[in-house]
Amino acid sequence: MVFNGGEDPSLRMLRSGFGKQVKTPTPSNPQWGFGTAHRDAGNKLYLSPEQTKAMVGNNSQGPVYKAYEAIGPQPESKYATLPMPGFGTSTRSINYKNPNPGPGTYKQEGGIGPMTDSRRNTEARTLFATATRDQVDKVWLDDELMKVQCGKESPGPCAYTKPGGLGEQKESRFATQPTAKIGSASRFERANLSKDTPGAGTYKCGEAFGKQTLSNKKTLPQAKIGTSQRDQIKKVFISKEHEKCAYGEIGPGPASGPRVNCFGKQQLSVKKSNPSFSFGTSKRAPGYGKDTPGPGAYWA
Repeated sequence: MVFNGGEDPSLRMLRSGFGKQVKTPTPSNPQWGFGTAHRDAGNKLYLSPEQTKAMVGNNSQGPVYKAYEAIGPQPESKYATLPMPGFGTSTRSINYKNPNPGPGTYKQEGGIGPMTDSRRNTEARTLFATATRDQVDKVWLDDELMKVQCGKESPGPCAYTKPGGLGEQKESRFATQPTAKIGSASRFERANLSKDTPGAGTYKCGEAFGKQTLSNKKTLPQAKIGTSQRDQIKKVFISKEHEKCAYGEIGPGPASGPRVNCFGKQQLSVKKSNPSFSFGTSKRAPGYGKDTPGPGAYWA
């Protein structure tokens, strides 16, 4: 049966108003549910500083901590999970050789003694002492105990060994003097020793006088006989007193100086050069006088 509105209202499926609404015109209301957290987790929530002060010590682990096993997967990131061998599940084959190591191949390192793995620290060990009683008696404790042991461990007369002054010196206060030893090399090891060894007169010895060509030899200064004349030596200035003794001997006499001509260009800067006149050196015009009548050219 069909109504004017179309579909029969009784055939429609009624949806609940609770929960998620499928139709877009109907909004879904917020839902509340029962929490699944424990009460201990709710007490650990931070609300305010005053509430934290009132709950001091209630949320700590206490003296009992959960210690994880050292074998198997490590839940904490600061501990590395070691490799674990397991039984394979692949099918066996007659001609198949598995290159992977099997159970028992890895060597499990013990937790006692030196640790070869850099990730694990070697704990300190306590060893039994091996010192004797005589060595223990020499240990210094206090001044009063040392007075009781005075003289027991001290060396007596002539107990010291005095080292010799020759040879290598053991004490740093004394310097070891250079020593000369006789060589132990065998002679004439090579057959042509005489050919390879230079003989007398092979080396060229340089002269000790004059300029030295070798860099390890110093050239000494040389003295030469001067070539200057005695008159030149007299002109050398030594001192004012010495110059007074030779006063007038070296100075020029009357009419010794050359005379300077007062005409022409003056060489001395104290003299002024006067203006001068000279004859010109330019050439005359070519053909000058050919077109000009001379004497007797006119008819009177």
